[in-house]
Amino acid sequence: MSHRIALSHASSVAGEAILEKLPESGIAPDSLVLLDHQSNLGKRIAYGGSHLALLDQQEYDYSDCALLMMPEADSELEASVLQQGCLLVSHAIVDERPPVFIGAGDVPSISYSETQLRLAGPELSCLLPALIELDKLAGIVQLHVTLMLSTEFRGKLGINELASQTVNLLSSRDIEPEVYAQQIAFNLLPEATSSQIQADCGHFLGNSSCSIALQTVNVPLFHGFAAAVQIGFSADVKGEDCERQLSAVDKLTIKNTDSSPISDCNQSFGCVVSHLQQAPNQPSNLQFWLLADPMRYGLANNYVNVADFLLKSFL
Repeated sequence: MSHRIALSHASSVAGEAILEKLPESGIAPDSLVLLDHQSNLGKRIAYGGSHLALLDQQEYDYSDCALLMMPEADSELEASVLQQGCLLVSHAIVDERPPVFIGAGDVPSISYSETQLRLAGPELSCLLPALIELDKLAGIVQLHVTLMLSTEFRGKLGINELASQTVNLLSSRDIEPEVYAQQIAFNLLPEATSSQIQADCGHFLGNSSCSIALQTVNVPLFHGFAAAVQIGFSADVKGEDCERQLSAVDKLTIKNTDSSPISDCNQSFGCVVSHLQQAPNQPSNLQFWLLADPMRYGLANNYVNVADFLLKSFL
């Protein structure tokens, strides 16, 4: 079986983040295929001390690869890859089974016969390391989270829309929203949270009776992710025990000072938990802010962890 690894949408925001992390897996340049839309063909991207030219992701022969990482939704590409017998790894596919998330030291239950693996999305991948660790301390029975998504969740089109709207508004020119339903510059846009994220979160916490409420707000930031997290435990906990438990999470930093996605998590593969506190007379509750780079700490860490596990275990 071929050991070549392919990455589609390599010039996307998520693709670029994965490429930053991928050298840690030890994948050599001659074992990696970078793919993208036809408009980007021939562009060369630095990787592992070399430069790889982008190839056509719609025309490529995927029977030559062990697996494809697909960081953007693409139904046509998805069908082609599966037909050619290449293992598809993506957070952007539809699969009724629980998603795959691999944290530091995790050994997931993945069958050799899999043809596709749905990975946890960026929001969930940012939250899970902290939530899973806190759930070990005392089972989580209530979880309320407000997810604040920057424009990079909509890719480069979202980032460019915020930039152009900002310039036009400051120049007293009209704007025409395209990526978002309304103006995103200098604005907040609530949206319905995917029921899939809620179900996936419940799966990883392992408590079918856990009450989970998620809210989503699009915020006028180019990059970053923030979440206001409120947790109800099955028993009383101490704040210092929660802090000690979170300190064990790989790449997670606890801060007692003001923090933000820009100052603490810009282009970072780690995350920050701040304002960790318990409300007076509520020893079974905990609240905090979680800040991260969603494409690096969220998607890229998980994509590379999954690819590394597959290469060592099956491929």
